[in-house]
Amino acid sequence: MGNCVSRPQQPFPVSRSSSAEKYLRSGIPDGLPIAEPTISFWTIPVAPIAKAHSEENLPSHADVVIIGSGISGASFARTLLECGDSLRVVMLEAQDVCSGATGRNGGHIFPATYHDYEDLKKRVGEDMAKKMMRFRKAHLDEILAIAAEEGITKYTQCRAVEGVDVYFDKPTFKEAQRKLRVYQRDMGEHADSYACYEGLDAQEKFHLSPLAVGCIATRAGAIHPYRFVTSILSRLLTDYPKEFEIYTRAPCTSIDEPTSSCPFYTLTTARGVITTPHVVHLTNAYAPALLPALKGVIFPIRETMTAQRPGRNLHASTLHGGRSFVFFDSPRKGFDYLTQLSEGEHELMFGAGFESRTDSGTNGMYGVHSAAHVGGAMPIYFGAESWGAEALPVTPTDEGVGLWAEGRVKAIWSGLLSESADGMPWVGKVHADVAGRKAPPVSSTPSTLNSNTEKLKSDVTAAPGEWIAAGYSGEGMVHAWLSSKAVALMLLGEDLTEVKTWLPEPFSVTEHRVKMAKRTFKPDVVLSGKRGVFNL
Repeated sequence: MGNCVSRPQQPFPVSRSSSAEKYLRSGIPDGLPIAEPTISFWTIPVAPIAKAHSEENLPSHADVVIIGSGISGASFARTLLECGDSLRVVMLEAQDVCSGATGRNGGHIFPATYHDYEDLKKRVGEDMAKKMMRFRKAHLDEILAIAAEEGITKYTQCRAVEGVDVYFDKPTFKEAQRKLRVYQRDMGEHADSYACYEGLDAQEKFHLSPLAVGCIATRAGAIHPYRFVTSILSRLLTDYPKEFEIYTRAPCTSIDEPTSSCPFYTLTTARGVITTPHVVHLTNAYAPALLPALKGVIFPIRETMTAQRPGRNLHASTLHGGRSFVFFDSPRKGFDYLTQLSEGEHELMFGAGFESRTDSGTNGMYGVHSAAHVGGAMPIYFGAESWGAEALPVTPTDEGVGLWAEGRVKAIWSGLLSESADGMPWVGKVHADVAGRKAPPVSSTPSTLNSNTEKLKSDVTAAPGEWIAAGYSGEGMVHAWLSSKAVALMLLGEDLTEVKTWLPEPFSVTEHRVKMAKRTFKPDVVLSGKRGVFNL
């Protein structure tokens, strides 16, 4: 989940009827967030704000309503509150704070670069493909800087690591090397951190199985995503007690357009009704529940994650959390991803690629096949000698007593990531023709009083409307933060000259793009993700 899918392909003309609709009948719900039946290892111990305002009724009005409390919500709220002018902001969360994809992912900050670049270049042109690569790569330094500014670097285990793509199939590795050469040729200094290792050199350097045929290594990152998000939101609640509130267990079930008697959006939730001139959709896979036009454009895919105790010899491979891995078999058999905590039992956070549609039910449980795979794959990837004897559990603390298993697989859970039908995130204003409802009048734009004259001064936001950052295709950690920051600056009506230098234009939300995405949607390609990146 933390870094999984997002391998854009060329558009394929397919029948509109059908591909999206058939997928949406595949068993994974696309409605409101469910109460997940599995416990994510990241979320224990529970953050003090996890159930914020879980019983109180909502206020009647807010200047901005944010739906979603993951990494997108944290980025948006931080930018809005620190750059805005005394706005009243309410964040709605259907379950607990950071209980969705961010709190259930792999903790990777490991952008797909050379894997995607050549295909993107064909689709959007060389300059835009380069811009997309720079955008992804910028997230590592951005998140490292944010953690330092917030004073949470150690607590969140936010760090740069060596990221290693490991290949077990020779034709796939050769194709990866070719793609890397194309990427390095075009990207120049932005691609100088890559190194290739073949055969025995790769096996010895990274202490891998003799089955490994080669590796490509570069700079990447890792983080405790739940602590990162909940720490930022906790600080914002403290610093902006009059401006910012979070309401959990408050799923938004409908959004009504303004009327002659109410010039705002009206949001109905399980905890009451709230009006606002601005609605911000930061629910990723769940966005289509409130924006029906995006059904078949953004859709959910369930993946399996685990926390596992490392074999006693594995420190030479993982460097106690100093390395992250993505393991590729053949193009048709998928990939797995691994990072390691830098404290505690140095748990291995190991996840599989997509659940197959036949391996995943509607109740939120992980699939049996996927769970069995992740439970036994690592000694094969690293080899028996590099893995070593199984680790024994340490004496448990009060945290998680009774929750975790005592064997290799300490915890197993699943979660929903989103996939975008055209492989790119959806970022920006959602115009009325896409939202399916009219926006509030300009006269509803939030304004503030002039302290000297007590008269209304100029508007403090852009014109009212709906906004979104979603559809990260499993690459949320290298798209969400800056995408949501950009949306916040758009909503504030800021000069976007600087933002336009780094935010890719194809991410914008238009009716034409929605129509094209539905028309060119091909489930077998989209679902393949990284599996389909090397077309041999």
